Amino acid sequence: MNKPLSKKEAAEYLSLDEKTFANYFQNADEFKCMDRKSGRGRYYFIKDELAEWAVAFKWRTVELTFEDYSLCLDFALAQHFRGYVLSDWGTARQREFGQKITNWVKGQLAEVAVKKFFEKEFDVSVELDFGIHDNIVPQDIIGVIEKGEKRDPKIGIGIKSSKPKSAYLVLGENEINIKERRSEFYIFCRPDIPDDHLLRLTKDRVIQVIKGEQHFPSYKDKMPDFSNMFCEIAGWCRINELEKVNSIPGQEFDGVRFVKKSGQLHKNKESWQELLGLL
Repeated sequence: MNKPLSKKEAAEYLSLDEKTFANYFQNADEFKCMDRKSGRGRYYFIKDELAEWAVAFKWRTVELTFEDYSLCLDFALAQHFRGYVLSDWGTARQREFGQKITNWVKGQLAEVAVKKFFEKEFDVSVELDFGIHDNIVPQDIIGVIEKGEKRDPKIGIGIKSSKPKSAYLVLGENEINIKERRSEFYIFCRPDIPDDHLLRLTKDRVIQVIKGEQHFPSYKDKMPDFSNMFCEIAGWCRINELEKVNSIPGQEFDGVRFVKKSGQLHKNKESWQELLGLL
């Protein structure tokens, strides 16, 4: 057996920052450490097991192009300009423009990633709902394409997204308790969208505005270009597999949430084939 890796070595091996690695290991159950005497001592990991996880992670990760991004940005701007109010969970505080747009883009990128994942790995084509509705629409997959013809899905699927470091699929109380808002199955995605994506998109115009200013030379070479993004399709679960909680590690909720650890989601190829067989 290969020499066990320390926690730091394991994070480096998987190319994960230490906070993400800690979340995946301690909170998400994505991978396990070796047995520790009396539950004490340093954490060590088996390299072959981490390598197996990394291969599966890569298989579930989808590349998203500029065209995918522009489709999602168009949806986000349409939501913004129709006056849709997006507030922080459990508060009356409205989110500012950049945060609203990022959250909407992130959510739609997750849906596009699922569609591309199904097509690439299972040769299954689905239709997403990118329409602008007055009411919340719980089902994100609205059609299945078979032999050039569209049919309605046989099950309801909601696609949820969060940050790459997130350990949990989290759903609000109303998403589960209100019949019109819930789905039978949930897919959890972790799109990696940079928080400066709007700057990357408008970089040339921004430079034209600020190139003569005092501090511009100090950061002009640090302004990033737009590049393709990636989204992990972390897995799926049934609605009755969610756990009802008031908190998760590092976060207290104002009320009830329904959650599932990402490492406990159904995520191997056979599980995805099972879900698609129901669709």
